[in-house]
Parts: sequence; structure tokens; C-alpha cells
Amino acid sequence: MGAILTDAFALEGEEVVLDQAEAIKSRGMQMIDAGEGPFQVDLGALERANSVTVALLMAWYRHAQLREKPILFVNLSQELHNIVEFSGLSQTLLPGESSTP
Repeated sequence: MGAILTDAFALEGEEVVLDQAEAIKSRGMQMIDAGEGPFQVDLGALERANSVTVALLMAWYRHAQLREKPILFVNLSQELHNIVEFSGLSQTLLPGESSTP
């Protein structure tokens, strides 16, 4: 029912639920602290997206920025992409993409 963060920095499962978000966020931050970067977070195996997912991505983004380590989010579903765009975070979380009018 929830999601997991794999050792390959991929989110997999049904969806990130609020009850598990803090643990997933902490694990990702530990991975950022321990690694050299750049980090590529694969979201292709996440079945559903929600605002908790976007908050999680922002937390990892900020953490990586503070440590001066690049982070890139890849394989977003259309649903997650739409939520990121609606939140006004496309330039931050998806900097390589051109925005749609």
C-alpha cells in the first residue's frame, strides 16, 4: 500500500503516504549525505503521485543543495509531473524541461 526507497535511490510502490514519508525522507537524506552525487532519483515505479510525494522531492532537493550535491528526478508519471507544475516547482524540480504554456 505504501512506497519504499530502494538502495538505487528509486521510489517504488503504490504511493508515498504521510505515515511513511518521514522515514523515506530521512533515508534519502542519509543517502545524499553518504554519496558523492550527482544523484538520480527514479520515480518510474511509483504507481500514484500526490502532494506528499512533491514535498518529499523538495526536501531531498533542498538537502542536496545545502550539501552542494546535484540531484535529478527522472521518470515522473504524467500525474506527478502535473502536480509539480501546478505547485509552481517545475523550474526547481525539473530544470531541464521546457515549460508548457
